Amino acid sequence: MYNEQLKDLVRISQAAGKSPDLVQGGGGNTSVKLDDTLMAVKASGYKLKEITMTDGFVVVNYKNIKEYHEQADLSKDMDYEKESGEFVRSNIVPLEGLKPLRPSVEAGFHSILLKCVIHTHPVYANIICCSENGRELVEKIFSGKDYGFVWIPYINPGFMLTLAIMKEVNKHISEKGFFPKVIFMENHGLVVTDDDADACIRLHEEVLDTIRGYFSISEPFPEVAIEPLQDGTYRSRTQYLKEYFRGRDMDASFFDNTVLYPDQMVYLGGNISVNGSDNKLNINTETGEIIYKTNEKEALTMEETLTGFIYVVENIMKNNLKIKTMGSRETDFIKNWESEKYRKSLLK
Repeated sequence: MYNEQLKDLVRISQAAGKSPDLVQGGGGNTSVKLDDTLMAVKASGYKLKEITMTDGFVVVNYKNIKEYHEQADLSKDMDYEKESGEFVRSNIVPLEGLKPLRPSVEAGFHSILLKCVIHTHPVYANIICCSENGRELVEKIFSGKDYGFVWIPYINPGFMLTLAIMKEVNKHISEKGFFPKVIFMENHGLVVTDDDADACIRLHEEVLDTIRGYFSISEPFPEVAIEPLQDGTYRSRTQYLKEYFRGRDMDASFFDNTVLYPDQMVYLGGNISVNGSDNKLNINTETGEIIYKTNEKEALTMEETLTGFIYVVENIMKNNLKIKTMGSRETDFIKNWESEKYRKSLLK
């Protein structure tokens, strides 16, 4: 049952999760609607490339989830962030052979989009999404594209993000007469949606090619790798990072003061030491060497996240743009959000 639809899910997930320039660690998510009621969506904490026909995703009743968000009454004194997560989890539909996993925290906005959805955190899109004039850049670069796009100013992931996307999608439909297939999210990432899986993959790549072309990015993304030293210790083998940090005058406050997007906080927040050796991620600015004191899965996730973060920062500066960081209210929300604590715990 749903064999073809699940093949689509695996295909779009593998395409979106193939490289750390598109997603880092367990970031990003995908979904495919199986019929008029059910949707298969990536499970929280899984990597996109780990999704198979029988693992890495959850089936939910997306019709109920969509109606829940459409009918939400914000005048009520309710903790919608907490309740909406519980509602999504209450709409999990167990299928024989599937593990009892937890749906992505962004299943809400997947429910309101087209049949196939790819949500990634591409470094190329985030050059725009983490710039002060990101909206203007998007309108300049993508003006006239026939697939349509919307811009979402930064808003906390989860319930409120779903409402914001729903509002902008409906506005686009009302003003232009068709469903926008591309969504740019400030300080977050990219979403593309289509009723055909192959078209969704092509659109995702076309959007990123357009951005790379605009910024004249022709060099491949840096190769990301780590190597084991001894039990619980790994060393970075990413030459790009070594060259960036070697001889650089900086301390750990740079990372605390330059928060670009939630995944940076989830995977790196509070874990970085500069010219020390007492944290999970330890940077030596004299040599450029990076040592991880954690398990291999978390070390590689941190290496991917760090590389993506530095790449975005460097390219924003290179293109004479101004960095747009998350504010203290937004970072406090992520620090205390149960869903992100859960996702981070899966690395242990």
